[in-house]
Amino acid sequence: MGEIKSTLDLVMEKTRHLTLSQEEKEEQKHIEVNKRLKGLLQKYQDNLLKKEHLEKELDSLRKAYDLKVDKMLSRMLLDSLKLGHKNESLLELLNEICGLDISGLETLFHDFQDAVGFESEKRIKEVKADLAEKRFISGSAVVPNLETDNELILTVKEIKDKFDQILVREKTALYDRTS
Repeated sequence: MGEIKSTLDLVMEKTRHLTLSQEEKEEQKHIEVNKRLKGLLQKYQDNLLKKEHLEKELDSLRKAYDLKVDKMLSRMLLDSLKLGHKNESLLELLNEICGLDISGLETLFHDFQDAVGFESEKRIKEVKADLAEKRFISGSAVVPNLETDNELILTVKEIKDKFDQILVREKTALYDRTS
């Protein structure tokens, strides 16, 4: 009776003569570093990893792989920045570890929050005035539900679209500095 082989044994038998080209090896290293960077950044954002430990891990990645780890990190951090999200930890890393000037990004995120806040307050006043005038409902207990207010949702979308265009320009300028 013949020997029963595992799938792994069969694959190893069929592929033992194959080797990776230098280009494929570099691509594998790039993929591995990318995965490790994503994992480290996620741990850092979840407060499971302190900045000092992150820096040590990045140093070990720089030594272990002959790749531009700082450039990969910068691009990954820039790609992770989003309007309306908590970006403080990412901005801190861009500034302190990658050495990028983030003042433009900080101003952009601050201006976006201000614009959304201003429109929200304006809409609250409009809705309260409308409720008082048309339905005779007023007082300090009246709190409009802005999450379902279509007018505000559209206004915030327009603001976000405008600021997204500016964010893309800022990111592009910083991408160019990492090259």
